[in-house]
Amino acid sequence: MQFIIVCPLVFLAGFVDSIAGGGGLISLPAYMFAGLPVHYAIGTNKLSSGMGAAVATYRFAKKGFIKLNHAFFTVICALIGSSIGAKIALLTDDKKFKIIMLFLIPVVAFYVFKSKDLEGGGDIYSEKKTILISLPIAFFIGIYDGFYGPGTGTFLILLLTGVAKMSLTSAAGITKAINLTTNIAALTVFFLS
Repeated sequence: MQFIIVCPLVFLAGFVDSIAGGGGLISLPAYMFAGLPVHYAIGTNKLSSGMGAAVATYRFAKKGFIKLNHAFFTVICALIGSSIGAKIALLTDDKKFKIIMLFLIPVVAFYVFKSKDLEGGGDIYSEKKTILISLPIAFFIGIYDGFYGPGTGTFLILLLTGVAKMSLTSAAGITKAINLTTNIAALTVFFLS
């Protein structure tokens, strides 16, 4: 019965993630509805999200949309942030986590699915300034993704284009690299626990 509930919803989540992002808003509640405890649901969601992120990152890298020098530094910050977020998630009591999710899911869903202005506008920063601005973004979004996760890609693109003044294609490439890293880091923490 669990597979009948989960499989179609996770397929839908992957489809939504590939088009617009926010698939975790579908898959995470699906895992919980099927009876998985919160921490298992988040860990399982990291596995499926990580697989999708790996394919997307490979495709973006193959097309040359990921600048390696920029990705290297942001990935390190995201790795550290996601590990911290996952550890915080594991320290959070199951019942408290469910209460947090009751508030987080609708807020994140509203933000992710409302209309988005993805072009930053204004002056473009130097590469060094863009990287420096991207580092705390990667770290704090990494914490969010390690702790909870849905909407991470959307948040990253909005912040990288709006705050770091990156072009949409560059921001999308860096977002894929960061998202893959945060999924792997959080998944590793969940596996080890």
